[in-house]
This record gives sequence, structure tokens and C-alpha cells, in this order.
Amino acid sequence: MKLLINEFVKDYKKKTTWFYMLLMFLVIIAYNFYLYKAVGVDSFDAVSSLAGITEISVGLGGILILIMFANNLSQEYSKGTVKFLYTKPKSRSAILTAKIVLAILNYFIFVIVGAIFEYIIKNYVFFKGKMDLGKLNETIADGYFGRTVLNQLIISNLASLAVMIFYISMVLLVCVVFKTQILSLVLVMFAVLGGSIIQGITALAVQKWSWIKYHMFDVNLFGRYYNRESMRDLVKSVYKFDDVNALLIMLVAYTAIFLIISYIINARRDITID
Repeated sequence: MKLLINEFVKDYKKKTTWFYMLLMFLVIIAYNFYLYKAVGVDSFDAVSSLAGITEISVGLGGILILIMFANNLSQEYSKGTVKFLYTKPKSRSAILTAKIVLAILNYFIFVIVGAIFEYIIKNYVFFKGKMDLGKLNETIADGYFGRTVLNQLIISNLASLAVMIFYISMVLLVCVVFKTQILSLVLVMFAVLGGSIIQGITALAVQKWSWIKYHMFDVNLFGRYYNRESMRDLVKSVYKFDDVNALLIMLVAYTAIFLIISYIINARRDITID
């Protein structure tokens, strides 16, 4: 717990953490300004908008958290304030665990704060009074499996959390193997943002070789499967996942493999102290 508190304090003393949060706020404001101009108050669909209130904070916030996580990991090997603990495998594992838990905690903070900020911007600035919280119990229009707004928020965000934990484990492995900060960040951004390109390529190849769909970059389809009906149909028709079982197995297996390898390497890794 002390390690986690120490890591939390270090993160929120950094100007970059607050810059990332400000960046997320600015994107939320820009998107809602565009929505206000493009749709208008009268045509605004408050129910579906409330159901997607976390989409920006999950998408953009998730990427920013992964960057923070990669930066924290790569710096720890040479500049960490708890580097004196890097003498035993047990101590190293404790530090690594604290950083993983902090990344998940930061994800919760960014998503919740981002969602609250977007609600305030929507309900009190651009679409005044339209985002009544009583709509949480309303059923969303066609395309959302007949869910209420609250059910949609819970299910979609739990699925997104599971995918985020997978990404955290992947970033962890990259940073433990490649200690250099810049190289780690480049590889992380390629893995997160370039994954869609790899998905597109394998979506063409899967028509001929069905086994090719089981690569790690398709794991994020797990979140799409539970998002809305159109996305589930896309996962089934284009990526050839008939049900969620294979995606769930992939998510658990890849996450476990990445974590196990990372802990083994980290326990043996020497560090350089500046």
C-alpha cells in the first residue's frame, strides 16, 4: 500500500499528468461544440448521448494512461525514487505490482472525471437541461440489445476495462524488455495505434486462413462485441468471431502470458542508477 501511495503521489505531482487531463477536457469541449453546431439542440438525442458519455474518456483517456504507464516504467529503472528497493526479486515485483494497480486506478480516475466533465459540458453549456439523469433508466433506441442507458454504461465500460488491462499487460512487457524511455513509448504507440492497420490486413486474410484471427491485436474486439449490435455484427461478419468465447480466451491468455513473462524478466533485470 505504501508503494502504491508513493507512486500515486509521484504521478499527480507531475505537470504532464494534469496536462493530459486538460487535453482530454479540451477534446471533450471541441467534440461537443462540433455536435452542438452539427446537430443542434432540438435534434439532440439525449438518451444515446448519455449512453456514450464515457466514450471519449475511455478512448483518449486510455491512450494517455498507457503513455503515463510506459513513461513511469521506463523511468523507474534509472530514476525511480524507490530504486533502492530494486535489490531483490520480491521488492521488484512489489514495485511492478504497484505500478500496474496505479495504471488501473488512473484509468478509473480519467474515465470518471472525463465522464463527469462531459456531462457538465453537455447539460449546462451546449444542451442545457437535456441530459436529465432520470434517462439512465430509459431504454435506448434500436441497436443496443434493448438495454437501458445504465445497463449500457455498465456493460460497455466493464468490457473496455478488461481490454484496458490487456493493453496494460502488453505495455508492461514492452517496457520491461526495452528499458529505453523513447523506444518504449514508440513501440507502445505503434502497438496501440497501429493495431487497427494489422486488424484490417488480417480481416482480409481471415477469409482464407481462419486461424490468423487469433493474434493479439484482435483482442480489443472483445470491447466492440459488447458495445452495440452493429459492432457485434461487424466482429462476426468481418473478423469471423461467431461468439465471444474465443475473444475471452484470447484476452485472458494474452494478458496472463504478458504478465508472467514481464514479472520473470523484471525479477532478473539489473538496473542502472544515475
